[in-house]
Amino acid sequence: MLRGKNIFENIFVKNLISHVNYCAPDWGETDCSYGYNKFYYFIEGDATLIIEGDEYRPEPEELFLIPADTRHTYFHDPARPVYKYWCHFDVRLSDGRKLAYSPRGVKCRIPRQKILPVFEKLIDSYNSADPLDTLAEKSALLEILRLFMGNVDYVGILPENPDDFISTVNDYVMRNIGSAITLRDLAGIVHLHPNYFIQYFRKHYNVSPIEHVRILRLEKASQLLVQHPERSVGEIAMEVGFRDYRYFSRIFRKRYGITPSTYKKLAGGKQEARQHP
Repeated sequence: MLRGKNIFENIFVKNLISHVNYCAPDWGETDCSYGYNKFYYFIEGDATLIIEGDEYRPEPEELFLIPADTRHTYFHDPARPVYKYWCHFDVRLSDGRKLAYSPRGVKCRIPRQKILPVFEKLIDSYNSADPLDTLAEKSALLEILRLFMGNVDYVGILPENPDDFISTVNDYVMRNIGSAITLRDLAGIVHLHPNYFIQYFRKHYNVSPIEHVRILRLEKASQLLVQHPERSVGEIAMEVGFRDYRYFSRIFRKRYGITPSTYKKLAGGKQEARQHP
């Protein structure tokens, strides 16, 4: 969950380009990704967007957000060309967080009489040479962001900062350590699309999410082997979510250099030595 109530207090926004037009017949790209965010507001036409593997067919008066560094494909039917308002922009929140893709926060419907004047203001300000219109440009972009976030599950597109993120994941794993934990479960608790979740996790922690879960299970097993020498290795393996004893033994040895049984004996011997110096 997001923490803190001032996440928007020091928001940074910058409009990079904004325009309204009929798209050219060859409008489209496949599996592209850019370092900036996109807003597309569709007026008419037959378009297809595929964002992180999820396909959308935009309808008139739908506003779409494609966050920076998000894999996407887009194209349209030249016989029914797309007419849209659009902009590319940068945005950073108070703690440096950026927007992320979430199916629950990718699109919303906004009546054109409500949003077109804001887009017109953004475009006019972008094309203006008056330095004061920079303020109008920023305020228009902020208003579009406000309209969008007010109509979607915006929590899903604002991933936690790395410290909160890993704490949330770890807390969930430890509460459910004896149960099956899926990639979709982990992505869901931090409100991210599974594909983006994998990328984010690898970038910040240098392991896959599933490997991280295995490490947490093994660490918990090693603690239980020391704390409860009276319990069997198989029982402890089951408690931390390993149903296959041979698999548990193999990956335990790979991580700690010895089998769980040997680890348990060595730990028990150390405890006896401490008790009988």
